[in-house]
Amino acid sequence: MLALSVVLDHLGGGKADHLVGGRLAVQLFYVISGFLISYVLTATDHYQGAVGKFYANRFLRLFPIYLGVAAMTLAAHALSGGEFFQFYEALPSSAELFLVLSNIFILGQDWLMFFGIKDSALAFTGSFANSEVPLYQGLLVPQAWTLGVEMSFYLVAPFILASPRRLLTLLAASLALRGVLIATGIGLGDPWTYRFFPTELALFLIGSLSHQVLLPRYKAWTVKAARLPELGTAVLFAYCLLHFSIGVNPTVRDGLAVLLFAALLPAAFLFQSRYRLDRAIGELSYPVYICHALVIMILDWLFDEIDVHQPMLFAIVVITSCIAFSALLNALIADPVERLRNRLRTNAGEPDAPAPAADARRRPAAARPLGSIRRAP
Repeated sequence: MLALSVVLDHLGGGKADHLVGGRLAVQLFYVISGFLISYVLTATDHYQGAVGKFYANRFLRLFPIYLGVAAMTLAAHALSGGEFFQFYEALPSSAELFLVLSNIFILGQDWLMFFGIKDSALAFTGSFANSEVPLYQGLLVPQAWTLGVEMSFYLVAPFILASPRRLLTLLAASLALRGVLIATGIGLGDPWTYRFFPTELALFLIGSLSHQVLLPRYKAWTVKAARLPELGTAVLFAYCLLHFSIGVNPTVRDGLAVLLFAALLPAAFLFQSRYRLDRAIGELSYPVYICHALVIMILDWLFDEIDVHQPMLFAIVVITSCIAFSALLNALIADPVERLRNRLRTNAGEPDAPAPAADARRRPAAARPLGSIRRAP
């Protein structure tokens, strides 16, 4: 639902106010990421004393599909006539290097939004809009800047999530910084609203608290109310459909949405451990998010101006194509890589541990770790 919110937002034409909208969807991604990474680092033995393996696992989760889509996008630009490459010709060498490195390594794509070209030189401008040319036009996967924010969280997560004091201190500092930026007016405009990692860190940490504080309670409550996970997930689903129908101040509404998701994420987590279909749907979210700009670009070329004359039909074709392409990306890229990620998880913290036995993989569902997910976290 959140990935499709971003797709609809980028389709434009009045579709931005569908589901929860692109900006809030991204911030809710951060909350979910905080929950899952807290689960990985504090509730499992996968990476105890093995921070390097945690980083390697995150790399294998994000980069293969990203690099595959980036390479296909590069090929598509080459076939389309090369306007993308002409954009680079007008840039100073420092901006070219910044773009090339961030396209390859992802890290830095979020910081790129705070830079621009002034007097033909790369400069910190405070906003991508304050630039002679918008630098984000040189990104192969323009929406992947959010992965830069994610990766910043991954870098610090192993050192803060196991310590409640550090977690709460950084949460308070992040919220205070957001308050200061809003009070000074800086934090009221893009990119400071949701692309600045020091303030977005609070969202990740709220998700981490949801895991550490609320999940144990949900497990206890579910013993007495067996359908609590289904109920909580249904509320989240309904909220995604009704978000823009809630008639309150948009800022207040978004804040309440973050709190609602943090409060109900444990229910959704328990829900996905019960239903394979839910896990299969969830596994499409990352590739849908990564590939949708490429899909929109290709369909724009194939069906000239259909997005103008038949916007609803175009949206349906885009969403259907994104889901189909994402399933293909999972089959060709994510599934083979997942075998390596599984080995990393199994052997993390156990240098001499053998590969998992076949009979362990055949354990009944009740005997598997609660919340086991095939491709995530």
